[in-house]
Amino acid sequence: MKQRILILFLLVISLSTCIDPFYLELEDYESLLVVEGLITDEAASNTIKLTRTFKNADGSPVMVSNAEVSVQDENGVITLFHEDEPGIYLSDPTQFTGRIGGTYSLHIRTADGLEYVSDVCTMKAVPGIDSLYYEPDSEFYDNGTLEEAGLRVYLDTDNRDEACPYMRWEFEEVWKFRVPYPLLVEDLGYREYKTKHVENDICWRYEQSNQILVYSSEEESSELISRKPIQFINPGRSSRLLRQYSIQVRQYSLSREEFSFLNNLREITESEGDIFEKQPFPIEGNIRCTNNEYVNVLGYFQVSAVKSQRIYITRSQADALELPVYEYPCDRIIWHRWRYQEVIYRNLLKDGYVLFWVEEDDFGMPVSFQFTAAECADCTLTGKLEEPDFWVDME
Repeated sequence: MKQRILILFLLVISLSTCIDPFYLELEDYESLLVVEGLITDEAASNTIKLTRTFKNADGSPVMVSNAEVSVQDENGVITLFHEDEPGIYLSDPTQFTGRIGGTYSLHIRTADGLEYVSDVCTMKAVPGIDSLYYEPDSEFYDNGTLEEAGLRVYLDTDNRDEACPYMRWEFEEVWKFRVPYPLLVEDLGYREYKTKHVENDICWRYEQSNQILVYSSEEESSELISRKPIQFINPGRSSRLLRQYSIQVRQYSLSREEFSFLNNLREITESEGDIFEKQPFPIEGNIRCTNNEYVNVLGYFQVSAVKSQRIYITRSQADALELPVYEYPCDRIIWHRWRYQEVIYRNLLKDGYVLFWVEEDDFGMPVSFQFTAAECADCTLTGKLEEPDFWVDME
């Protein structure tokens, strides 16, 4: 009997990148170890994530705890990773940083005694990003019948000096936003409330890239990478450009094997037909079980140098290009009657609404109660209150 299994490893090309899931039909379901590992030359913790596959979209990954995880270099030096949270294993950045030209292999021993090892991977140099910029552009929606204006972020890189034949890009978007109806009262229950200072109205939202962006010098006519499209921003469909937006692009070196793995995965995820028309399952990774040849393992251990660049886009810059302005899809319900308040309030709460403002008359008596959807009044439901360490307000 065939069962559907959600293959997560294919859809996570690094620990900071997520790709939309797809499903494969397998004759027999098998709980497989999924390894997501990335070693870089940045002075930061490197992360190895261990999970197990699960059958369908209704489930969630099973984190693999109590494993012994280490990385060994070409000199035989072993770096141990500690389990920071279930299934997440970190290196100590003061003790280990990847080195260009260095070779590394991943070693894992799970609690059931199975041992896994990756191929030996060499960290290759990567050129810097020469320029990260944006230009007005448009995209089509509704099966190509509707064109909408926006901005497209591009990248330029001169690859002649480093001669890095294979690269990939990922990005993180962060933007500052304010909810349209901040909470100005605290609801204490039936007929009871109190005013309060504005809070939870301004937050920062984070989005990781969900694309597989790769480069091969064999497929390009020049080592000058110009106008590489990274991301399209539609200001009419999200709050990205309402206040201030930032995007950081990270550029990684790849081996030929890593490029092949990711390029095959890209073809599968972009295919609109049967994924088996282009690539048989499984896409082979670079990790194997060493003490049981019949045990399969999914995933890829990556070793990459990385360079990054960040830009900001402000509301005034977007306005100067006469781009559409996003309108929050937030209903505001105003109830003017005191009678049956408790019943109405309970029904509104049940429907996901919150009380955000009470209008009073000259005698301090309430004359209207205003409700809106919770995410339209509390920014922490979709973002974080803490300003990012790197953030610079441009206006």
